[in-house]
Amino acid sequence: MQTDDRRLDVKISNGWIIDGLATPRWRGDVGIREGRIVAVGDLSAWHAGQSVDASGHVVAPGFIDTHGHDDLMFIERPVLDWKTSQGITTVVVGNCGVSAFPAPLPGNSAAALALLGDSPLFEDMAQYVQAVRKLKPMINVAALVGHANLRMAVMQDPLSQPNADEQKAMEALLAQALEEGAVGFSTGLAYEPGCMAEPAELEGLARVAASKGSLHTSHIRNEGDTVQESVEEVLAVGRQTQCATLVSHHKCMMPANWGRSSHTLANIDRARADGVQATLDIYPYSGSSTILIPERAHTIDQIRITWSEPHPECNGLYLAEIAEQWGCDRETAARRLLPAGAIYFAMDEKEVQRIFSHPCCMVGSDGLPADAHPHPRLWGSFTRILGRYVREDGLMSLEQAVAKMTAMPASVFGLENRGVLQVGAWADLVVFNPETVQDCATWEEPTLPSQGVQTVFVNGVQVHPVAPEQRPGQVLDRAFAAQAQSLDAPIIPL
Repeated sequence: MQTDDRRLDVKISNGWIIDGLATPRWRGDVGIREGRIVAVGDLSAWHAGQSVDASGHVVAPGFIDTHGHDDLMFIERPVLDWKTSQGITTVVVGNCGVSAFPAPLPGNSAAALALLGDSPLFEDMAQYVQAVRKLKPMINVAALVGHANLRMAVMQDPLSQPNADEQKAMEALLAQALEEGAVGFSTGLAYEPGCMAEPAELEGLARVAASKGSLHTSHIRNEGDTVQESVEEVLAVGRQTQCATLVSHHKCMMPANWGRSSHTLANIDRARADGVQATLDIYPYSGSSTILIPERAHTIDQIRITWSEPHPECNGLYLAEIAEQWGCDRETAARRLLPAGAIYFAMDEKEVQRIFSHPCCMVGSDGLPADAHPHPRLWGSFTRILGRYVREDGLMSLEQAVAKMTAMPASVFGLENRGVLQVGAWADLVVFNPETVQDCATWEEPTLPSQGVQTVFVNGVQVHPVAPEQRPGQVLDRAFAAQAQSLDAPIIPL
């Protein structure tokens, strides 16, 4: 024990403790005081203001969502119950090249900004942090800087190539954001204006990130026919700059490309062997979701509309049935629906599971809370892993799966004293029943909360099942000390 003072704010008793480090579970108690874990073991003689009986349940570090689009939800809907109900205590936002800051120059915009919400964007990271802290979020947030935002904030024509001054301005904005607490930068090379970026631009930004000890995450240029080349493109940036690199929501779309993950994962392994800190994440579904892209209308048979600004009556319907009702082809219908969002059913479930089983793969929900009829990954990604991938399909042990959702992302993003159940760590904790935990959200009813999650704590405060009046979330900075002491993935023997 670390102290003779046996008074606790919270005591969680009789649980199976999984510490996040992929070590075997063991039975014990967890003591919390002033937001931190202060004792682990037999705490029967300790006294607490709040007691939680975890008999038959697992007590684990709170889950870290590596890929969220909740940037503006921390402003618009800071209760974030789609996170807490599945055990998420921290989310990384600013993915796919779009973030809540920096704000574009007047007249500049991008379709992908619709992924975030309706609130105005912020001038810089400092203003975003100030606003989030004022509203007191329910969970912790770590923020990436969106590459599209950088382009739109400094380039009069963000669809052109940056001149030398514009490149320097983007790099300066990125450096400023990293100094103000951002944990890295993201690219969305499949979207405008990010798709216009050439290697020199990306490498310049990556060198800035590397100099600050941060990372580059990427929605790669193409997840279909040229998926191998697209993965290699971002790995090459990492090789050239020694910037840590994360391939976001990795997938191989369209039947002709199913199986190519054997090559893309091998490329990631080679990059790691070359010294690149390369990782990846996935969400556990065979359908993807983003803005509606009309050019996909004739290449993907099943496309479901998640929102449409001019035609909200079509939310939740399939594009094919909308086209039939309107008496037109699917691409024409798609263009009439814009701006809009969609779910694309073009992935192989077996391949998703194979990607998740890679030792360096983490879990990112990629949830889109601004969607009227969202992808069920928003409410169910983490519990789906625990229920389907672990308990039902036996892809790996529960300890290994929990490590992918806790200690590994904390290490990759440099979140100090998070993702582990150890004395001294912040008390971000989830208590769940390993026999019943599962996702309930479906394609038809995508906002159903998960079951089997008993209790969730953020910084020592219970946030689920009943939300507190005083929300306990924090804005997290990247800790260089945490990076230096980090667990170098792979940490999970499979």
